[in-house]
Amino acid sequence: MSTQKTGKIFFSISFVLFVIFMWAMIQTFKPVRNVQPEDVIEITGIVAKIEEGSGFDIAITLENDDHYYYINRGLEQGLSVEDLQKEILNKKVTLYPIHRWTIFTRDKIMGHISKLMIEDRVIFNELKNDIHEQTIQQ
Repeated sequence: MSTQKTGKIFFSISFVLFVIFMWAMIQTFKPVRNVQPEDVIEITGIVAKIEEGSGFDIAITLENDDHYYYINRGLEQGLSVEDLQKEILNKKVTLYPIHRWTIFTRDKIMGHISKLMIEDRVIFNELKNDIHEQTIQQ
């Protein structure tokens, strides 16, 4: 095989791998904006812990669930850790996190909570075109 042909094969394989890598990076670091109901997945569980996260986030841990869930900038959106602890700690809630594959979330469950409900009551909702009213205006 000539070195010219080997070089073309190497370049072709490198290019394909580069395109795949770039796609994965774009998917992983694409901002979460304008979330629609079809962009989320419904997860139900008992709230085990609520705490302040980095960047004004509110972190929520569910029993028997290893995922890291958070309300992005929840403290800036009128929510408080103390109020949420009184309202939902040790209670069954329904979370609606983003459902998207990334290199960090191969099961497609991102931690970004777009909607939080307890029973039939909405506590937080940033979904556009949802059956429930948004609790924040963007």
